[in-house]
Amino acid sequence: MSLVNLAELLKPANEQKYAVGAFDVFSIEMASAVIRAAEETKSPVILAYVEAFDTLVSMESYVAFLRRLAEDASVPVCIHLDHATNLEIIQRAVRCGFSSVMIDASDKSFEENIAATAEVVGICKPLGISVESELGHVSGNEGMYADDTGVYTEVESAKEFVDRTGVDALAVAIGTIHGVYKSTPVLSFDRCAQIKSATNNLPLVIHGGSGLSDEDFRKVIAAGINKVNIFTDLTIAAMEYLTSDEITNKTHYFSASMQVTEVIKQATIAKLQRFGCIGKAV
Repeated sequence: MSLVNLAELLKPANEQKYAVGAFDVFSIEMASAVIRAAEETKSPVILAYVEAFDTLVSMESYVAFLRRLAEDASVPVCIHLDHATNLEIIQRAVRCGFSSVMIDASDKSFEENIAATAEVVGICKPLGISVESELGHVSGNEGMYADDTGVYTEVESAKEFVDRTGVDALAVAIGTIHGVYKSTPVLSFDRCAQIKSATNNLPLVIHGGSGLSDEDFRKVIAAGINKVNIFTDLTIAAMEYLTSDEITNKTHYFSASMQVTEVIKQATIAKLQRFGCIGKAV
């Protein structure tokens, strides 16, 4: 199976109406746990990296490790640069072996977002590297709910954006947020389905997938979502173990690391079950 780009990974997901999990990982434990979960469940998977992780270990060093994991895996794996906001970080990603990148210029004007995305597509596509972009804005922990529809993705804008950029996948703002939800999110499933239709069945993405209910996942996938980004729920699972009564001042660090890998693996499997991708790595 080994390393694939995002377009290859999402094509069957789009055709068969399931979603692939994109898990932000910044350590050996996290990456290994996600791969083990994917292999145990025979699921395609995306290992994602954000620029902030560069403060722990350089992108070049870590991605060499991720590529080896992907190449040795028994399931298809995409290595994806998440939320890149500038061309410099994308050029680094291209040089060190990512199979997919996300250019996030969603905080800029519509025309600036198109220009930035089209430039990245022009660099990456000839190299077989997929490109994801975002239109609308998915907030952070400050929250974005039904009364904030001004930052939701507009259907006609999405159609024009895709036509003019040639992106492989589009992240849409339909009511999710990054981080921990302070209240129940109100998702616009109809808007998602309309965007899917207007963009000629392009693979759609939601960021802020941690904390959504099983019913939410079922509905957004039915409405056209093929990639779901997860980070917070994996870190919560790890921290719940690390702050539990099982950890004492006599716990060996290696043993703790092994157990963290296991709890992250189980948290990943729980997400994969919701996405409908289990058994799809054939």
